[in-house]
Amino acid sequence: MKGMIAKLKAEHWNTLSATEQKTVMRGAWVLVPLLMYGLLWQPVHQALPKLQTALPQLRAQADQMQSLAGQAQSLRQQAQLAVLDSDTLRIAVEKSAQIANLPLLVTPGEQNSVRISAESIAFAQWLQWQLALEQTQHIRVSSAMLVASPEPGMVKVQATLTNGADL
Repeated sequence: MKGMIAKLKAEHWNTLSATEQKTVMRGAWVLVPLLMYGLLWQPVHQALPKLQTALPQLRAQADQMQSLAGQAQSLRQQAQLAVLDSDTLRIAVEKSAQIANLPLLVTPGEQNSVRISAESIAFAQWLQWQLALEQTQHIRVSSAMLVASPEPGMVKVQATLTNGADL
């Protein structure tokens, strides 16, 4: 590097007269501070307020990402629910309905689902049974149609129950 500078000095700088060298030096003393201001100081000075307002938001986003990463890691370590096929699901729903004394007709549905129907059951009993079924066996309603019966508190039910596949 020193050799290159010495070569450039010998080829160009030394060929200039003393007056030309002084003029170039004076120009450099004026031009270098202007370039420093225009290329370094002014862009930094303009960007600083924007960065000061953006920094708290970025820190909050980083904190949120850290907490979400922790949640994702804990969810990754949780056990996955077993997916029941239609026949196993039908048997589990029938047993649960018998225990709850619900007169349900259970038929296998599409993959990992069963269809249930009843002409007249108590709405409160249906809700309690469905809550217990979801909490104990992770079987939930994917679609349901309930129609009020003429008798108060009674409903006609048609529903599809699933387990695990689309939780």
